[in-house]
Amino acid sequence: MDQDFYSLLKEAVDRQRYIKLQYFTDIREFITTMSVAKALSSERNKGEYLTLASGEEIRLDGIVRIDDTVAPQYKDIMDFTCDC
Repeated sequence: MDQDFYSLLKEAVDRQRYIKLQYFTDIREFITTMSVAKALSSERNKGEYLTLASGEEIRLDGIVRIDDTVAPQYKDIMDFTCDC
């Protein structure tokens, strides 16, 4: 994972910040949610995860965007969400 993007995630967790998060699930659903970033963790052979206040665990390699910052591996993905 890109170090700058990881630092952004770590800062959100350290400050227990409310974030807008876009990510792909394990079955490639594209999800947009807003929640408090609670923890970063890594599980042997399973990858690294961001835990939200809801208890949901998001794989870091599936995160597309945090707030207005796009993850480098998804820089070419288009944002079709609406904040209407």
